[in-house]
Amino acid sequence: MRARTHPVTPRAAGELLASLAQQWFFEPSPVRSRANRDEILADARTVLRRYGPSAAFRTSSDLALTSDSPDFLARELVDGRAFTGYMMDLGLIAVSADEVGVFWSFSRSRRRPRRPPGHQHPYCRTPHR
Repeated sequence: MRARTHPVTPRAAGELLASLAQQWFFEPSPVRSRANRDEILADARTVLRRYGPSAAFRTSSDLALTSDSPDFLARELVDGRAFTGYMMDLGLIAVSADEVGVFWSFSRSRRRPRRPPGHQHPYCRTPHR
């Protein structure tokens, strides 16, 4: 798990949690431009506060590859290392001495499974290339 996730600051974790509620593409009202932006961020911080002041936060987002405080609100959701069979997924993990919180967002599309050359689907008459 550690090799597939990156540490982020509590501030960045709050921004990411708030942004996970957005649509993956063509969000009509991204958090960054909403009139109630500060309220949304405060709600996200309230949720994360339950993990305490010494909590550690990790994300699968590639935005955290080079910085532990990326601006998750600057643009649309960007996926990282997929943990699922969905085409895109993005998550936040909160860890305290007493509990673990896992927050995840998935795109609606599923990845097509890789098939070996020559594989023929039972409902298809042409082999996979």
